[in-house]
Amino acid sequence: MKRTLPDGFVGAVMAVESISDALAFLHGPGGCRVRFMVYSSAVFPRMRLEEHDDYFVPYFYGYPRVPATYLDEYDFINGAYYKLEEGLPIIDGKRPKIVVIINSPGAGLIGDNHEKAIIEAGMRDRAIWMDEALVSMPMTEGYDHTITEIMEHLAPERAHVDKDTVNLVGMTVLEKDWEYAVDEMRENLEAMGLKVRCVPGAGADLEQLCDSVNSEYNIVVCPEACARLCEFYESKGVKTIRSDKGAPVGFDAVEAWYRKIAEVTGKDPSVPLAKVAKARDTIYRKFVGMKYNALRIKGLRFSIAGVSSVVRPLTEWLYTYLAVAPIGVDVDPGYDEKEVECLKRFLESVDYSDSFGKELVAGSNIVLCEGITALTMSLNGECMIGIPIGQSSMGLDDVIPRPIYGVQGSLFILDEILHGVRNS
Repeated sequence: MKRTLPDGFVGAVMAVESISDALAFLHGPGGCRVRFMVYSSAVFPRMRLEEHDDYFVPYFYGYPRVPATYLDEYDFINGAYYKLEEGLPIIDGKRPKIVVIINSPGAGLIGDNHEKAIIEAGMRDRAIWMDEALVSMPMTEGYDHTITEIMEHLAPERAHVDKDTVNLVGMTVLEKDWEYAVDEMRENLEAMGLKVRCVPGAGADLEQLCDSVNSEYNIVVCPEACARLCEFYESKGVKTIRSDKGAPVGFDAVEAWYRKIAEVTGKDPSVPLAKVAKARDTIYRKFVGMKYNALRIKGLRFSIAGVSSVVRPLTEWLYTYLAVAPIGVDVDPGYDEKEVECLKRFLESVDYSDSFGKELVAGSNIVLCEGITALTMSLNGECMIGIPIGQSSMGLDDVIPRPIYGVQGSLFILDEILHGVRNS
């Protein structure tokens, strides 16, 4: 099935919207705004319902997230600088700490002078603009690029080093139940004696972002979403910790992630490792108690597509832990070279090298990818079990947390597979 993925334009807008006191100002048609109104409110709601009444003003038009200039055919022919000139003071009136002007793909052709509009509005210290062709970037690259641009604008100075403090980097608000994943990581890291100071790109505010340069370490979740950001932090003296087993997805990679952090920081990982061991034991007892269903999993075929640092550990874990066969393994644009090389070596070692680069295979028993595609393939009978793991899996129908990272993520994936074979 052909997948529809978010691009760098989506990544840029959502990166701004991931900062709790920032605001993305879209220079483009109203139609471009709608998807971001939905995305931002679904994955990171920031305001109470009664506050919406304050936004029945031009450029917001009753909705507080991602105001837009609503370009029309006249503007595309004659330019729309006048809308920036009029709109910026209105946007500034809502008191965001920073405004980021982002062109829609079409608006980038007009050539309106964003810098001049910002200067004339007296907002040079609290507004920046993005003129790049963001739509041509992968989503993770657009996200990473935008967070880094904001950090470079803030230009925080590293005043001191707070020992045993860390930032979690490489998380995005487009990932399913990201807040619960962050909560689990924070709890486990604090049990190891590390304080999570900031999660850039996933709920941080500007004060936290400025203070984050004083952390001792950056801990990487998905390298694809923070490659440039890590370089920025390293230039400030913040050291990077990255697991050689990919993102913490699946029991094996979760264990490796905490062991790597412990190795670099000198901390004791026994608390998070005990949680993984307990979860393994729970699953073992479930499999014994439901032996018929557990045996039905063995030998199933799966297709997987997504961010390379997630696809790699998940493919390895599903094959070795559940004995299911990877018949289609694909990675999103903007993949990490190290992760892809490790993934290819693993597939070659288990005689499935031909599966790499294959898009989701109709007829797979299990499909793991972004939510909309997984659900569509399941409803169309193209797979037995569809599991959302992708960057646009918003989890709107979930009440119980179901992130893909950490112990919760491992249990969620196994839960979905067990439910799927039970109902087949």
